[in-house]
Amino acid sequence: MSFLLLALIPMMFLPVSCKKDKEITCTLVTAPTQPPVDMNVTYKATQTGDGTISTLSYVTTTGTVTISNPQLPWEITVAVTTSTNVSISASGTVKNGSLNISYDGTSGGATIAGSDFCSQETN
Repeated sequence: MSFLLLALIPMMFLPVSCKKDKEITCTLVTAPTQPPVDMNVTYKATQTGDGTISTLSYVTTTGTVTISNPQLPWEITVAVTTSTNVSISASGTVKNGSLNISYDGTSGGATIAGSDFCSQETN
């Protein structure tokens, strides 16, 4: 019995670590905003590390446009009117890094902007 106890004592001092090695699913969404004046809006999607986006959707004057597996970084500028509900959304995964989506527009002193992000760091 004492031999078993002596064998287990060194194991009590081994470093214990919690490693996040699972990929997480990210659902990114910005709140819709109606611009106060007609303007150009720039939509962007970026990543760091191993983040990937499987689907990305953004709003134009003609409706919602959806892209599958966009190459990141991704960016597009579109003209929108005051009746457009400007927003961007994306779904993706990340294990060690981040995903970020955003939009911004400026015209005649009026500005709109929105963003969302998801991140995870592994040890």
